[in-house]
Amino acid sequence: MAAKKKNKDSKAWMIPEGETRATATHHFVARKSLSMIREGKKLKMRKYHPGKREHVWFVETKMPPHNQ
Repeated sequence: MAAKKKNKDSKAWMIPEGETRATATHHFVARKSLSMIREGKKLKMRKYHPGKREHVWFVETKMPPHNQ
């Protein structure tokens, strides 16, 4: 059996631009590549927001704590 490849990517918590983590109406998790982590780049994507029913900019924030 072949060994599995270790995934070097990281997860990024994405919320709508202009909102905080506490007041975010919608969020999703995206993958962030190892090269982006090394360079210190932040993700910014334009995705569909079902609450607003339109496409908005989502920005990367810190992941929430696991003890909630």
